[in-house]
Amino acid sequence: KHRIRLAGPWESQSVDDQQQPVGETIRCQLPFTLQESLRETGVLLTRGFHCPTGIDHSTQLRIVLQASERPDVVRINGTEIAACAARQDAEFAFEVTGRIAAFNQLSVLLRSTGFESAAALHTAWLEIQG
Repeated sequence: KHRIRLAGPWESQSVDDQQQPVGETIRCQLPFTLQESLRETGVLLTRGFHCPTGIDHSTQLRIVLQASERPDVVRINGTEIAACAARQDAEFAFEVTGRIAAFNQLSVLLRSTGFESAAALHTAWLEIQG
């Protein structure tokens, strides 16, 4: 496997109870922690990235997120990616084979879990499986 880190910059935008973006978009870096003090119900993190060279529609690709908890929604180019299982090291992998374009937009929705610790996205990468 080969991993390409999706470090940043990212953009964050608060979401309302219906998961719709509200307010201004703010540039940010990972790790990103949902600020409980702002009383946000959630935040949408977005990052664009180019397709690596030598990738075609048959190349096995996954988006891997290291997070404090499973993200509520993950989208690639506006399409929701199917749910995934958690691994022991808090990594969540999403199959994106055949969904990558020349330029891509990854969106990750984190929601507030109430009285528990704040949700956080620590790092993200595109994984190319050989």
